[in-house]
Parts: sequence; structure tokens; C-alpha cells
Amino acid sequence: MTPILIIILLPLVTALICLAIKNWKVEYAITLGSAIVHAAISFGIFTGFLTPEKVFMFELDALGRLFLLVLSNTYFWIVLVSYSYIKLPVESDSTSGKRYYFMLMNFYLVANTAAVMSNHFGMYWVAVEMTTLSVVPLVYYSRSDEALVAMWKYLFIVSVGIAFAFIGILFLALSAKGTVLEGEQLYFTEYMKNAAELSPVWLKASFIFIFAGLSTKIGIAPMHSGDIDATSSAPSPIAALFSGTLRITALLGVLRIFRIMIPTDSFEFAKAVIIAGGLFSIFVTFIYMFKVTDYKKMVAYSSVEHLGIIALGIGTGGLAFIGALYHIVFNSMTKIGFFFCAGKIHLKYRSRNVSDITGVLDRIPWTGWIFLISFFAVSGIPPFGFFFSELRIFEGVLFSERPYLLILAMVFLIFIFINMGRTVFGMLYKKGPETFTGEKDPFNIFHFTSISILVIMVLIAVSDPQVLAQNIKDIANDFGMLP
Repeated sequence: MTPILIIILLPLVTALICLAIKNWKVEYAITLGSAIVHAAISFGIFTGFLTPEKVFMFELDALGRLFLLVLSNTYFWIVLVSYSYIKLPVESDSTSGKRYYFMLMNFYLVANTAAVMSNHFGMYWVAVEMTTLSVVPLVYYSRSDEALVAMWKYLFIVSVGIAFAFIGILFLALSAKGTVLEGEQLYFTEYMKNAAELSPVWLKASFIFIFAGLSTKIGIAPMHSGDIDATSSAPSPIAALFSGTLRITALLGVLRIFRIMIPTDSFEFAKAVIIAGGLFSIFVTFIYMFKVTDYKKMVAYSSVEHLGIIALGIGTGGLAFIGALYHIVFNSMTKIGFFFCAGKIHLKYRSRNVSDITGVLDRIPWTGWIFLISFFAVSGIPPFGFFFSELRIFEGVLFSERPYLLILAMVFLIFIFINMGRTVFGMLYKKGPETFTGEKDPFNIFHFTSISILVIMVLIAVSDPQVLAQNIKDIANDFGMLP
């Protein structure tokens, strides 16, 4: 059996087993085992130790290998803490939420893996829709009214977005009318080979609809509102899954259509659209950070900011494009600890309101210090990964045809850092009324996982492993983006 079939069928079988049994410990054990095998195979494919052959509509190029590794790595760490998480008390009855937690997690991995490895627009669209259907019930894990509203809002907005993406795929098929691709299957590779023959009008329309539709899942403004509410209302492991994997799987679809447009006259148009979306996302975060009332939404908006930075790098190209790929890797790792800590603070203080959160460092020191370090990491302070990836992106923008964009981005980012820092430091150090409940949290699996990921991320950022650098170089070469 090929590696591609194994990493699709393994979580599918695991999901079915979890559905059949009713023991959380057993479900956790087999889910963790499945995640380890999935991560090992993904790493083997990424390093070249395993060479997967094309199976049905599934095939891996350099971009797919990178995104598969990011997915597998993030999923492993989140599964690792999941059993400890479902044992924690919540505000309302979540027995049914816990009952289907591991089954839905495995179905999510199946769908996301299929989306990353698909070589066909139709298969990709189906798999992306499956990711939505598998993860949405987990947003309602706590069974609170707020989570219910967030779940339905996300489902509605993303469903509309997926419908837009489907229209974009139809327009892509129309762009092939009168060419050798007319009536053929919607394989990425075939469209890339014959991109110059496609109708520019229909190709532009296709890109607009696919970009706008998938932006509801990526979190690109102004299509970000459903994603923000779902991420801030979901359990912290699921919120980290949103930020680290679900967003980039949707971004993959944009990169696929973007690559098709590279040899066409529509390429500059696509770059301008992506840059505009990226800058607007940073701007929206800039506005929000002036008046933060909900710290979990603050963390969610941080993801909007960084997806905006990634979009800016992709649209700029060259060195900035390479930096954006590094940023994707570091974003998936950095946000895990940030979301975990936000969830722990919420559990201890029973509030998401910033004004209710005081003295975190005194009352829950482990969580407080990791929250502070995670803030420095997402702010791009050295030696954390964002510092190195943002340096590449900003240098690429500076020496591009639009250097003025760097001034705009830097102004927004400086104020985001200042205002976000004011909120974080207020939560950590400010003295206030006793709103804290429970004992100080001891060092646990959440702290261990957060610290481990931050350490690994720093080591990757500082050493820049050859296998990662070469893979990103291969992707840049595929897109014609080598500086």
C-alpha cells in the first residue's frame, strides 16, 4: 500500500473505531497512534525517504509536501493534549461534545489530508467542504449559547464562501473553452501546462471567486468575521487547529489557481488582489487592537494579521514569497501555545473580558509566562521564527516594485504590537479584584507542549535545516519566484 493511501485510510479507520467504542482513553490512544504514524509518513515524504506515487486524484508536489508536514505536525501536538483537555471542566454540559471529539478529529485529518494531496480542483473542493463539516461541531464543544451562535455563523459564511469557490472552479473550466483542456478533467498539472491558452476574462473571474470564497476559511479580511467568532469560541486545541492547519489548507487552493496564472497576462492582476487582501487584513487587525475587550478574539485577530503578512509576501513574490512560506511553517507552531494559554486563562478566570483578567503571572505563573513568551513569538521578536520570516518578507517588499507597501505595513504592525502588548501586559501584571477561581495550575501537558513547540520552532528558525530550505526553494522555483 502506498504512503498516500495509508495516511488517508489510517485516520478514516481510526475515526470509525472511535465511533464504535465509548471509551475516551482507548479513543485517545488509537488517535494518538494514528497521529504519530501520519506524522512519521509525512516526515518521510518531506525528507524524500518515502516517494509516494500518484493514486487516483492524489499527488504530491513540493508545495503539497510542505503543507502536509505542517498539517501532520500541528495535528500531532493537538492530539497529544486532547485527552487532558476533555477531562477539564467547562461552563455547561459538554458530554456529547466529548463523546464525538476524537471521531471528528480523525475525520478532520482525513479531509484535510485529502485536500492537501489532491491534484484535482473538484476533489480539492469536496475535501475542503469536508473539513468544514468535520470541524464545525467541535466549535460547539462547550454547548454554550455563544458557541452555538459562532458555529452557525461560521457554517453559514463558509458555506457561502465554498459556493463562491465552486463558481470559481466553473469559471476556470469555462476559461478552457476552445483549448485542448475543454471537456477534460480539472487537474492542476494540466491547467498549469496549458495556462497560456486559457481565456483571461474567465481566468480572472475564476481567481476572484476562488480567492473571495476561500478567504472565509483563510481569515482574509473582509471575509474573516465567521472565522474570528468560531476560533475565539472553540476549545483551545481546536482554535489552534483552525489557525495552524485549516487556514493554510484553504490558502493552498488560492496558491493553486495563483500558480496557473503565473505565465498569463492576468498574473499582475492576481498579485494585486492578494496584496490588497493581505494589507486589508493587517489594517483590520490594526483597528481592532485599539480597543480589545475579548482576549480570545485578540489571539484570533493575531492569526488574521499573520495570514495578511503571508498574503503580502505571496503577492509581492521573490524573497518575500520565500519568507511567506517560512511564515506558514512558523505560524502553525507559534499559535499553538498562544491559544493553549488563552484557553487556560479562560478556564481559570471564567471570563473572556480583558477587564476581568488581572495578575495572571501571580495566580497562574506557568500559563502567564508562556503566554508572555508566546506574545513575543507572534510579535516577531528574535530568536523566534516570525522574526526571520518577516525579515525576508519585508526585505522582499522593500526591493520590489511597490516599496511603499512596506511603510503602510510597518505602521500597522507597530501599532498592533503596542496595543496588543498593552493588553497582554495588563492581563499579566495589573492588580485588580479577585476574579480568579481555583488553585494555581501546576506544570502540565499544556505547558510542556507549548514550551516544546517554541523550542523546536526556535531551533528550526536559527538553524534553517537544509531539507526545509531546499523544499521551500523548490516551491519558489515551481512558482518562478526565486529572487
